[in-house]
Amino acid sequence: MPTPVFHIHSRTEIYESPLSPKAFGTDNWGKVNEFHRLAPDAPIGEGTRFEQGMVYEAFHAVFVAHQPWEATRWFKYNVGLIQKGRVLWECHTREELLDRLNLEVRALYASMARHGFLQQDEIARRAAHEPEVFARFAGDSYHSSLSPTHEIKLGVNEHGKLLFLDGRHRLAIAKILGLPRIPVRVVFVHPAFVRGRRPAAASDPAAMTALLHELFDEVGARHAQPIEFLSQADYLAASAQGIADGPAKNAAARWEYYKSAIDFVRLCKPADASEVIELGAQGVPVVKGSDTLDPTGKWAPPGPGTVHHHELRNLPWPLADKRYTVLVALRVFHHLWPSQRECFLEARRVARNIVMVVPEQYEAPAKRDTSAGITEAQFTEWNDGVPPTVSVRLPGWFGRIYFWNEEALGAH
Repeated sequence: MPTPVFHIHSRTEIYESPLSPKAFGTDNWGKVNEFHRLAPDAPIGEGTRFEQGMVYEAFHAVFVAHQPWEATRWFKYNVGLIQKGRVLWECHTREELLDRLNLEVRALYASMARHGFLQQDEIARRAAHEPEVFARFAGDSYHSSLSPTHEIKLGVNEHGKLLFLDGRHRLAIAKILGLPRIPVRVVFVHPAFVRGRRPAAASDPAAMTALLHELFDEVGARHAQPIEFLSQADYLAASAQGIADGPAKNAAARWEYYKSAIDFVRLCKPADASEVIELGAQGVPVVKGSDTLDPTGKWAPPGPGTVHHHELRNLPWPLADKRYTVLVALRVFHHLWPSQRECFLEARRVARNIVMVVPEQYEAPAKRDTSAGITEAQFTEWNDGVPPTVSVRLPGWFGRIYFWNEEALGAH
């Protein structure tokens, strides 16, 4: 029976493994290519959270805070090892390491941001048909082998905690990007966990597979964020505190289009908050815990949602194709001149449904160089002649509320 690939979410709790790969006859977890084995029966426990490690810290500094690799603790640590004679990722010098990070690792980040986390066999298949995109990850020149056994590798300790073993760079990138579906393989399971849950799994591969499916279903249920929508009371309170968009005196009028936007999001039926991305939410997203795209993080709302620190006019966005069930942008797109069309195409690329409020005309002399209204005719032209599913004029100066469903965007 083939060994299955399981999936975790970027929010799944992963811990460093105190167990050495020497317990499996090697000095490197990447060389262990047998799965669902029983670990030694001694207690393993768990180390620190994955996000507390030097690699995640460095990747976050580079890809989120836009710092140079040379400023990170991890880079300095690796340079120290190279100076002592270690060869890391086929790098013999500081300069070779820096070249690898700025070429291979940045390319990996860009690919995962655009395409999501693909399984190894999918990368191999697409490399054959899209060599200009994926061949670099499948060729002999790439530092890592491409094979079904080279997915991220995890172990399971006596308490059912997931332990990190191999694939650190990919897992760090996936967590930073907030990817909802990360393929993994399980190298070992602790015997105590098996005895406590499904004793037959110790000698029955089918029972072991069933046990692991049960475990990963439980893990998935723990990270899921039930949909909770913004209430009028929350919005008015945020406006009074100067958090939400616009002064408090306009809050009651603005709530009318927030309420309509919430109705459209409900219509899209996202399974959990991580399936919603909001642009310019200003600390008050219509779905609590949704992901947000924010150039500075200044308005990042509290909660588990992933904040993508990214300037909207800097294309492409660091989001995978059709990553989100619905994208929400309330009075944002008129501030994206002169890249409004390109940003709309990005929204169409990353989401299966779009909810948007934008004025048809925008007269603000101080913002003339960066802002302009958008008409329904323009949106229809940008969407290859397909009009919005819903287009309704809002009272006053707020503009129109638009909704594009999957049928309107599905061809793209």
